[in-house]
Amino acid sequence: VSSHLSAATVTPPLHPPVSSATPPRPAAEPAGEENDYDSDDSTTLGSLEFSLLYEQEGHALHCCIIKAKGLKPMDSNGLADPYVKLHLLPGASKSTKLRTKTLKNTLNPAWNETLVYHGITDEDMARKTLRLSVSDEDKFGHNEFIGETRVALKKLHFNQKKNFNVCLERVIPKTAGGSIRGMALYEDDVRYGEDSEERGRILISLTYNSQQGRLVVGVVRCAHLAAMDSNGYSDPFVKM
Repeated sequence: VSSHLSAATVTPPLHPPVSSATPPRPAAEPAGEENDYDSDDSTTLGSLEFSLLYEQEGHALHCCIIKAKGLKPMDSNGLADPYVKLHLLPGASKSTKLRTKTLKNTLNPAWNETLVYHGITDEDMARKTLRLSVSDEDKFGHNEFIGETRVALKKLHFNQKKNFNVCLERVIPKTAGGSIRGMALYEDDVRYGEDSEERGRILISLTYNSQQGRLVVGVVRCAHLAAMDSNGYSDPFVKM
């Protein structure tokens, strides 16, 4: 998918204002681990308080969802019906997803609910990330995404509870070159796909031949596909 950007020429004013002070240089942004975040909404989406504890001997990850504050109003009455959904990444099965109960008509929900992942290994703790997303439940089934935060489990110390109180954000995926693109598309994907089941992953390659005017698509492989047959497997093909 390609995007076409156009630049408009702006004529500077004939008598630009003279500034006596040199504007301060913006502070350098810390490099993110996997994504940058849209901080513009960090004060309007609300905050989430929770704690995480990995019980090594019992191979269990305890996720205590405490409360949220100042959530973005999502309903016509100026309130929301929020719940929190947990998702262990990477992972496509239902066992990687947990959720809290829904609290009605509040922007400051207090769940005080503990959700537990069983069968978590030290290897999982080293490579997996926990995504906590807050959504507004709609009685017609069109649940709306509010915001999220992500925690790399390798940051946790075994058998020690760690508390978090963070602003909800909306992740902006980065391209391979590190530049940020596709914010609107990503937000739509999250908003409308929040409660849809992850179906797996596909790796493709794209090459554009400008001389021949051809786009060459290479289908490399798929992983973690959802089972579609009664034997627990699938007979997949790719259609473009």
